[in-house]
Amino acid sequence: MRAYYRIGERKDVVWYNGYEREYGEPDANILERIVVLEGLEAAIRRIPDVTYWKQMFQRRREWEQQGAGRTVVWIGTDITQGVVPVEKEERLWRDVTGWCYQQLAQLCDRVDRIWCGLAERMK
Repeated sequence: MRAYYRIGERKDVVWYNGYEREYGEPDANILERIVVLEGLEAAIRRIPDVTYWKQMFQRRREWEQQGAGRTVVWIGTDITQGVVPVEKEERLWRDVTGWCYQQLAQLCDRVDRIWCGLAERMK
């Protein structure tokens, strides 16, 4: 699903909702300068493959670097804290999500954590 937000007269932001469906491949023809991908943990649950996500992060990074003013914003909920799930699939999802977040943080220029409404710049 794509949601568009207008800033001024042109579409500047395209928003992908990972809770509802897969993000799909980056589109080189996207005219918006900001791409927001929310629900990363839900998207990882559907495809719990670290290699897949490393490649997806890299392709999005390449798109971002191909044009001036382009920005990719990833939004994910940290599910790696607390009690370790008993079910094997739930543990795999939790582990893969943590590994993916580590890979993504390495690629990103900026990493923020928001907890109880308070933002903390981590990188």
